[in-house]
Amino acid sequence: MQTELVKKAEEYVVDLLKKGLSPDHKYHDLAHTLAVRESVLHLAEAYRLSEEEKELLELAALFHDTGFTVQYDQHEEKSKLIAEEYLKKQGVPEEKIKKIKQLIEVTKVTVEPTTLLEKLIKDADFNNLSGDYLTKSDALRHEWKVFCGKEMDEPAWVENNLNFWKSHKFYTGEGLAKYGEEKRKTLKKLKKKKQNISNDQQNGTVSPGDITFAIKKSKSAQMMFKTTLRNQIDLTNIADNKANIMLSINSLLITLGIPLLLPKVMEDTKLLFPTVVLLLTCVLSIVFATMATRPVKMTGMTDPSLIEQGKSNLFFFGNFYRMDMETYRQSLHKVLLSDELLDNSIVNDLYFLGRTLGNKYRRLRITYNIFMIGMVCTVIAFGITMLLD
Repeated sequence: MQTELVKKAEEYVVDLLKKGLSPDHKYHDLAHTLAVRESVLHLAEAYRLSEEEKELLELAALFHDTGFTVQYDQHEEKSKLIAEEYLKKQGVPEEKIKKIKQLIEVTKVTVEPTTLLEKLIKDADFNNLSGDYLTKSDALRHEWKVFCGKEMDEPAWVENNLNFWKSHKFYTGEGLAKYGEEKRKTLKKLKKKKQNISNDQQNGTVSPGDITFAIKKSKSAQMMFKTTLRNQIDLTNIADNKANIMLSINSLLITLGIPLLLPKVMEDTKLLFPTVVLLLTCVLSIVFATMATRPVKMTGMTDPSLIEQGKSNLFFFGNFYRMDMETYRQSLHKVLLSDELLDNSIVNDLYFLGRTLGNKYRRLRITYNIFMIGMVCTVIAFGITMLLD
């Protein structure tokens, strides 16, 4: 059962992590902290620890990653300071704070636990074996790249994971019982993935050091991207043709129909209203059809940092036509050297083409609706005028 101190600490930590962590903290997020807290309590129950010992573990688990809101490397030091500052304000005795700080200290990879409490929180901090470990692993890989500048290709990352889990050990019998089987399955997955990479390299599918992303590895994914791109281009051509039909029809109505109606309107003013309705229908249809075919706004320049983050596509002329040759050459070279950036360029191309296509069809639908409703209203207006005669 949670103590009042733990409840207040949880509220504080949740608020701190929600505000202090960036979207790039994909692994060390709030969910990880709460999972460690839950895990350490489960392990503590198995050893029938006192309520005071459970409280120490729970508080340490809640605060152990709060330092990430300040810095990435050596975050444990900041976590201890944050915990100490908060707990002092809550009137927690110095000796108790010291124990909590030591439990946070032991969550460092390089620190060996000695007491039972230290061993429990050490095992709980590595509860990430359950579920989709490879996805969690990719999240940690992203953090290393963003915060530490450590970028590994797929073979190196898999090898790094294998070496870590081979050398890793659980310090409590309960930890081994709870997570040992998941660790065995994780090692099996990693070994299989390493073998697949090795086979790809031997078959010439992947050269050493390549990053084997889904688009590159899967022929089905490549085919799907090609088909989608081709379909979107075809749909763009169809939309432009439909817009041109609307432009042609309404232009003819204005240039031929309206001049023919004007003499009649001069003779009979009752025809003015249906003529205005027809004219308004044609003008609005032309406006929206033109908007549907109007080219998107392009800056012609791309910030190099956006390219490195995979948020821009240098294969679209609108992103580079105002860049000088050398800058474009260097930026494109970076993209071609990185499979991840190349994959992102393909995804960005499909995404923005799809958005443009969506806006085009939305405006085209409005054009056809205006034309349909306008023509119906025009016919009704002319019919009423004739009946009044």
